[in-house]
Amino acid sequence: MTDLNLTKLAAKLPANTFTQTADDVTVSLKTLTGEAAVQLDDEVVAETFTKLLTGASEAQVDHNAANPEDTIASYPAPNFGNPVASDGGGFTARRNHTVSVAIPLNVDEATAV
Repeated sequence: MTDLNLTKLAAKLPANTFTQTADDVTVSLKTLTGEAAVQLDDEVVAETFTKLLTGASEAQVDHNAANPEDTIASYPAPNFGNPVASDGGGFTARRNHTVSVAIPLNVDEATAV
């Protein structure tokens, strides 16, 4: 069973979201969110996860097109709810992401499905 690698995910995110050193990969939330600065008390968790999961979904489409004998279905495109008027005069809609993984008895060995 296969999974996406971080290079495939990084290709779907803003340039330099991921940086690699000899023994680690770092995620820049500042780069991912487009903010001038991001601190631990900033409320960017929903934005961070939706951007990462959208990137994973897009990378999965490319992976499956290039590997028809080794496809994965772990990162489907998000589902959208009906738009509703917001207090600011615009509209909002719920965006639901799902992730499916195969979890062996040892969670450190989790893989995509």
